[in-house]
Amino acid sequence: MVRFTAPILFIVTLCTLLLTAPVLAESENDWQNYKLQCLLKDHRILQATDRLCNRDLHVPSGVGQIGESYARNQRLNVLPNQRCLMDGRMNMKSNVWVPKYWCERQFWKTCAQGNSKGRGSQMFGGKGCQHFLISDFPE
Repeated sequence: MVRFTAPILFIVTLCTLLLTAPVLAESENDWQNYKLQCLLKDHRILQATDRLCNRDLHVPSGVGQIGESYARNQRLNVLPNQRCLMDGRMNMKSNVWVPKYWCERQFWKTCAQGNSKGRGSQMFGGKGCQHFLISDFPE
């Protein structure tokens, strides 16, 4: 009887943990909410996101560094995280591809969680080496 109790208790505990653990990743609904929040802050950021993310985007690259303009002095950029360059997680030849799907969503989240105008920056990527930046220079 004791032999069966331990495995059953283990299985019950495992099932409880799996069924009650919070979901860590955003759902598609979350991403669409980020997009809507960004639209309400500054629709031009969404338009620039579409233009930039429709390109073949890699980090680091000229396309990401030049970015895309959405206002007179304002730009979207995807840059290498400087810490990653310094500690060796990334170098200037890393050439990490950023698929359109993730490029858009990561800019939506950066905008939604940015300031009241949608400006801000966040780190993404498996190693946190992709710096998504929505500039906030005085206009």
